[in-house]
Amino acid sequence: MEQQIKTMLKENYLNDWRKTVILYSGGKDSSYLLTLFWEMLLELPPNLRTKTVHIMTADTGVEAPVMSDYLNRCLMKIKQAAAADRLPIEVELVKPSMRNNFWYRVLGRGTLISTPNTKHHPCTHWLKIGPTQAKFKEWIASAPIRLGEDKTVVTAYMGVRNEESARRKASISKYQIDEESLWARHSDFNEVMCCHPIKFVTSDEIWLSILEKGTLPFGVTAEELSIQYGEGILECGIKTSNEQGNSTCGGNGGRLGCWTCGMVSGKDPMLTRFIAEGHNYEGLLEWKNLMLSMRNDIRFREVFPRQYYNRISKNINGPEQVDLFDTDESTIADNYFETYQRATTDSYAPGGMTLEGRRLLLEHLLFIQERDGHALISENEIQAVLEAWEDTEGVCIPRTDIKPTAAQYDGELVFLPNKTVNRDKTKNKNKVFYISVELNKEENELYTFMKERQRTNQTSLFYFPDCQEFKDKKLVWNKATFVVCREGIKSEPDAVEYVHKWLGWRYGFFTEETKQAALNYLILSALSEGFQEKSKKEKYQAITRLAPLQVSENDNGQLVFAI
Repeated sequence: MEQQIKTMLKENYLNDWRKTVILYSGGKDSSYLLTLFWEMLLELPPNLRTKTVHIMTADTGVEAPVMSDYLNRCLMKIKQAAAADRLPIEVELVKPSMRNNFWYRVLGRGTLISTPNTKHHPCTHWLKIGPTQAKFKEWIASAPIRLGEDKTVVTAYMGVRNEESARRKASISKYQIDEESLWARHSDFNEVMCCHPIKFVTSDEIWLSILEKGTLPFGVTAEELSIQYGEGILECGIKTSNEQGNSTCGGNGGRLGCWTCGMVSGKDPMLTRFIAEGHNYEGLLEWKNLMLSMRNDIRFREVFPRQYYNRISKNINGPEQVDLFDTDESTIADNYFETYQRATTDSYAPGGMTLEGRRLLLEHLLFIQERDGHALISENEIQAVLEAWEDTEGVCIPRTDIKPTAAQYDGELVFLPNKTVNRDKTKNKNKVFYISVELNKEENELYTFMKERQRTNQTSLFYFPDCQEFKDKKLVWNKATFVVCREGIKSEPDAVEYVHKWLGWRYGFFTEETKQAALNYLILSALSEGFQEKSKKEKYQAITRLAPLQVSENDNGQLVFAI
């Protein structure tokens, strides 16, 4: 079978006018494919080796250090062996742009990492699909214009096989020319033709061939590959679209190339395997589990998605206009009551991670990096994260203020969509208090005020916005119910004091805005309490004017009113 594959590769190489690209991940399949291509080139007379073969590899920037080191060694050996054998081979290492960098997205902008429960897995696109597609677009744009129906200009060789899984076979079948063909269309580019030379080769056949060779022609040994490979450890590989390429990230927990991947939590099979082999990766697993815990913690989540904040702050629709020439007080009150921008939420549907959470994770990452001696995040990436904080939150924090610091985390506080505590998933042992503060601020003013407090404190307090209405009085105002759960806060007065301090309601710390907000709070809370007491009194008086209620005894011997 190997000779048949190499014969096909030879015919393609000599007769295919398209740019030749081999997608290489360092796993057994892509290594086997590259081996057959390499041997085919060596069998050609030197005068026929005129066409460049591009070896494309994706560097996500968050591979496990041992895997990143292994792949870098492989690429170096490929370059050296190609030069020694005088083969026209070039290595193309593609990386995500800084705006699609994992640390920029997660720590900079607060984007939530994908988990098995999320519908979309954008990190695969940021880190792998995007960079490879950008390279394809570059090659397509620079290719000569071809006349005729065939517009393809790139041939992409992929080490995918039918035997991998039913899902992989279905993916191959969807775009293949026919059942027996090794050729397939690309799902996203009409200009790219895909070739699957090892489509019908089994895993056993590949391993047998690699072990027999001992050392692959580009210098990687079978022993090195098998040690790194482990239990399917290198099968994530390079991807060029959502549907084509090697196995999807974290699909079954067998291979998680990115150590930060959230598709498998808890006892991450890749990291636990590396730890068992003696690698110092306990800190990596610790950081990843911290990130996943904080991801669902209400205390580190924005009240709304950023897009919602942006829409509110722009106030696109705006309140209905009040007739300024109407001096009738009842009409003015009606208009105010009807047009007042109420701040209400029906459910708990928070946004991304708060700045406080992002900073905690960054400083803990630096702590692990320094303690364990790993290169996890570069200075350029740190600077990009800080710039993202200024861009998204308006907070400028100097690099010198960011210190390696071990996180003091007390366990997640998880809420359900109905705005109640999820008892099954909550690990936090502290008491939870709900502190309501009434504010005379319409919806956009309320959210703007809260964002400003968040910027000033550089800490966050999650709150549920709501409004207080007294329809008979034509009075309405907004309020915020804060969720307070912190070590050391054991009583409601402590929680109230904490909220008031966060709002800036402390002598000597007042601004004009916080002072006015505090005064409004005192007035509105007094009015609210007074109206509610009056309403209760009126209801009580109405009940006492009714005929006496009959009292009876139920089956349990309890006295009950018969209504």
